[in-house]
Amino acid sequence: MEQTTSQNWNLDTLYAGGSQSAELKNLIVEIKSVLEELSEGLKAYQEYGQAADNRSFLKLLNQFQYARSGWDELDDFVICLYSQDVQDSEAVVLLDESAVIKAKLDSVQIDLDEALANFPEDRWNEFMEHEEVKAYSFYLEERRNTVKDRLPVEMERLINVLSVNGIKAWEQHQQQLLAKMKVPIGSAGEEQEVSIGQAMNEAMYAEDRSLRQQAAEAIAETCADQAEDFATALNRISGFRLDVYEQRGWHNVLKEAVEQNRIQEESIRALVKSIDDNKDLYRAYFQRKVALTGLEQVSWFDLETPIFASEEKITYSAAKDIIIKQFQQFSEKLGQFAERAFEEGWIETENRSDKAGGGFCASMPLSNESRIFMTYRENYQDIVTLAHEFGHAYHNFILHDEPAFAQQKGTSVAESASTFLENLVLDAAIGHTTNEKEKLALLEVKIKDGLKYVVSVPNMYRFEQEFYARRKNGQLTVEEINNLIKEVESDFYGGIIEGSAPYKWMYISHFYSADKPFFNIPYTIGYLFSNGIYSLAKEATGDFQEKYDELLRNSGRMTVEQLAQNYLDADVTKTDFWDASQQALKEAIEEYLRLTEKYIE
Repeated sequence: MEQTTSQNWNLDTLYAGGSQSAELKNLIVEIKSVLEELSEGLKAYQEYGQAADNRSFLKLLNQFQYARSGWDELDDFVICLYSQDVQDSEAVVLLDESAVIKAKLDSVQIDLDEALANFPEDRWNEFMEHEEVKAYSFYLEERRNTVKDRLPVEMERLINVLSVNGIKAWEQHQQQLLAKMKVPIGSAGEEQEVSIGQAMNEAMYAEDRSLRQQAAEAIAETCADQAEDFATALNRISGFRLDVYEQRGWHNVLKEAVEQNRIQEESIRALVKSIDDNKDLYRAYFQRKVALTGLEQVSWFDLETPIFASEEKITYSAAKDIIIKQFQQFSEKLGQFAERAFEEGWIETENRSDKAGGGFCASMPLSNESRIFMTYRENYQDIVTLAHEFGHAYHNFILHDEPAFAQQKGTSVAESASTFLENLVLDAAIGHTTNEKEKLALLEVKIKDGLKYVVSVPNMYRFEQEFYARRKNGQLTVEEINNLIKEVESDFYGGIIEGSAPYKWMYISHFYSADKPFFNIPYTIGYLFSNGIYSLAKEATGDFQEKYDELLRNSGRMTVEQLAQNYLDADVTKTDFWDASQQALKEAIEEYLRLTEKYIE
């Protein structure tokens, strides 16, 4: 008898009792206590000035690292609680509690940064030579330099306090609006209300086009009814951010984003130019898809729907076997890690209505574990998503052995590990199939995933840039935001499709991130950077697995430019690297165009 694999995670092994967990509440009390002690300790340290010794400062750093790891674990755990059951009102309360603690953590971070900035140069150089400090010296140097571009510490602390009921409150409000949004789908008499994620799945993947169209229209109608609330949230988040930038004297709205992602703006410009240079081939793929539909008019949901969808249903147990096998072939360490995650209940994949949409990987640095969240619907796209989240979990696994400061990585690098494992799983499936239509189905998965990063995400990046430019002159109306999305999308899709999805700005939550501005483009950076790593892996022999682990381990100690130079011998400020990183996607599209030629003759 075949052993079934559980599709529900186990959160009780972390904090038993969920949102009622006494152990979780003890963690909250402990983090608050450490932050209070740390805050007083930093004040005392600053008062001593030159007389303060390095050993006492090292103690403060260790306390802060514990508090940082504690909050990371608390916040991700509470997100897990809320995502598994959006009706859990206690989880909502805990989310707010976490936001308050984060504000305190950020306030202490400001004090710590000031202490770093006030270090005399001779003592600083001596401190950097301390054996324990060397492991996270990159982070300390980075924070010390960051202070130079900020306001006086009292003003930065005030901004941080006000953000709890300002920008962060608006982010939470959008999350709650989206979680509560219900879309009516189905025929009259059999209509049911589903989450936006389930409605999107129906619009993109229902076999009957009339059902897809009904779902798309229902999404548009539901979004139209609630658009004013989302527009208010988006305007307030961007307005708060622009006000802060103005006070700091920042004229470049990308400044914070490039700092967070440890990448130069020059590298992003090279990336975007490289993508634009390949736009004609990407358009050719969509034009071929339109031709293959046989429809006179197509809309956005037609482009998402597979033409050669695999007829094979892949059980979750089979997905588990595929994941472990492909990971094992690359690295025994990676394969064993995947086995542990499945066996110990780290993964939530059940398809049910009371859970949130989307997918993520939660890091639990105090517990040295991760949790993966998604909805599995027995297709290859979901296996790829599972591999993607496993990439994050494996990256966490490597970093959990490092000091908390050395675990802090930019989103772009964080996405590299996830995309790498996507490629590992999908390319193996494409290479092993002998059935042409099955191969075309898998190629579509690979191409669709790639175009998300080189077409959809860059379009959202352009939308954000223009939105912020206009927002400086005042709030944008729903109609203006919709038109802006249409303008950006028509620049690429013009002449290919008739109807776009003008309300996508409402349900792409990355637009509403309080802590991470321009939170879309890092995914493109990570996707292409990972492709560069993957290309090297296919050609490499010997100890590449160890080098791969080393790259992940140093992701909290280097910029994107440094990682590329050290491990890929590449210059990411030039288009050559980004051109090469798109080569595998271009080859997949060219093969798809060649194989499908006969279907439109």
